[in-house]
Order: sequence, then structure tokens, then C-alpha cells
Amino acid sequence: MKAVVKTKPEPGAELQEVDAPTPGPGEVLIKIAATSICGTDLHIYEWNDWAKSRIRIPQIMGHEFAGYVEEVGAEVHTVSPGDYVSAETHIYCGKCFLCHIGKAHICRNVEILGVDRDGSFAEYIVVPERVVWKNALDLPPKVASIREPFGNAVHAIKRAQVAGKRVLIFGDGTIGLMACAVAKALGAYSVWLVGLVKRRLELARALGADEAVNARAADPVAQVRKWTEGLGADVVLEMAGAEAAFRQALEAVRPGGRLIAFGLPPREVPLDIPQLVFKEVEVVGVVGRHIFGTWEQATRLLSRLDLSPLVTHELPLSEFQLGFEKLLRRAAIKVILYPGE
Repeated sequence: MKAVVKTKPEPGAELQEVDAPTPGPGEVLIKIAATSICGTDLHIYEWNDWAKSRIRIPQIMGHEFAGYVEEVGAEVHTVSPGDYVSAETHIYCGKCFLCHIGKAHICRNVEILGVDRDGSFAEYIVVPERVVWKNALDLPPKVASIREPFGNAVHAIKRAQVAGKRVLIFGDGTIGLMACAVAKALGAYSVWLVGLVKRRLELARALGADEAVNARAADPVAQVRKWTEGLGADVVLEMAGAEAAFRQALEAVRPGGRLIAFGLPPREVPLDIPQLVFKEVEVVGVVGRHIFGTWEQATRLLSRLDLSPLVTHELPLSEFQLGFEKLLRRAAIKVILYPGE
């Protein structure tokens, strides 16, 4: 089969012919209909410090996908050939303390598709039956393939407890934009987004943001204080993964407010502890999706929200390099790859 493989400890990746996988006991073989590029894939493609420390070469990349079950292994009972599916990308062990208390998304033995095991930038993928999620048949593959990052946005907004509150989001990436739509759908009083790209700020408004601030043209902290009579936002989500954004997020949240830490900065970020203490800010770290509560919530929300405007480019798998280049230049928002083309 064709697959995009990280083959060298340097920037880039290659399209190769590799052996198609076969499902073992408790596993499912899926034919990929659509797969999308995310920030983690960019880190691996660029070969940043995190990728150097985590990725074992060679590695088939990718983890966001939708497809059809081709074959099932022995001891598979809930999935059948022909099922239209996506998958939870955090492969949890089901045996550790965290799995036992309902925190499988932060399993101590987690493996991530496209990071710790072969991923979805290929014609076929094998995953355990326990992480397979059946999609509604009327959900387009390009939307079904971005269920995983949508789940990130849903999980973050649920942890933020936004109902009736004034919400500020830092970051105009895919998940920040999704978070605008989710926050409004879950009852936020107002939603403001801070970003850097005009096109993305316009899309944020279309997805539900009441206001969008270009951080290059205005001070977002001053703007939020203006909107809140000097108080600050009830809830702030840092989804940009930038030191400056995290510093501004702490300044912009009101005393007694909640700060959601979601973005991953490239290096350690100094934290203003006195400000955190005297404002009595609650800081909540958020990762992944609650398995499978978030998937249930996301399914209901997808019946009300249109995510298709986030998909700006659709390419055959063979043109994956073009997709990465557009994302690295911020000329795209979400790029979908089709292995069958």
C-alpha cells in the first residue's frame, strides 16, 4: 500500500510502498477514506525537539481519519466489515489506575496513532476494536476525519464550564476555531477569539465568535478589559501554544476566573505565580478527549454545527507535501488527504 513515512531524522517525509497491515486478535483493519493533517503531524514533519525525543523511525504518520472496516481479527464482537468508522487516537491499556477510574485519555501506558504506532497517512490502518467509533452514514468523510480534533475542542470547552460566561480564546488554529462554535453551542454568554490571520478571524466570527482580535493590531488584554469594564474574562482558553499568549491569558482572566491550558509551547513558559495567587485563578490542564463521553457529546454537536468551512484544501495522498507546505505558511486551515486518489 501507499503510505507517508517519516524515514530520516530531518525535516520532511516520503511516500513509500509498504506492506499493508493485517489485524490480529481484537484488532480491526480499516480502509482509509479520508485523513487530515494536524499540528502533531507538522511537528513530526518539521522534526522539532519534541519529535526528535518521541518518534522512532521509520514511522507512518497521521492519526485523524475516517474509513470503512475491511477485515476484523479474532475476538472482535462489536465491529463488522463495511462499518463506517473513525477512531480514538489514544490507544489506552484498560488496565492501569487511570483507566480504572475513568481517565483512560491520560492512561499511563497510552500509545498514540502516528506517533507511537503506524498511523493513518496510508491506504489502510489497524487499530484495536476498543477505540473504534461508528460514524453516522450521512457524515461526509472529510468531516468525519476531523472528529478527533473536534473532540479536543469539545473536551476543553466542557472543562471550561462556559455556560452563561464571557469566554476568551487565544489561538486561531483549527481547534481554537472549533472552540468558538462549541462554546456558543454550549451556552457561553459571549465568545471572543484572539488570533493573527485575517481570514481565520473572519471564520471565527462565522463560527460563532462575537468579536475577533488581531493581536498584531491591538492589545487583546486591553480590549477584553474594555469589553468587561476592567474586570476580565470569566474563562480564558490558551490554545495557541505561545508564551506571549499564555502570559496575556493570565492577565486577561478575571480574579477568581478559570484558565484552560491546552496549547503546547515549544519550550518551558515562566509562570507569574504572584499574579496567579492573588487573582486566585483556577488553572486546568486539558488533553485529548474523555473516552468516550466526549465522542458522545461531539456526535450530538455535529448534528447542529457545520465544520466544513474549516476544510480549506483537499488533496490526494500523493500531494501530501503541498498540504504540509500550505499549513506551514498558514495558507490553509485544515488539509484533507485522500489515499484512494
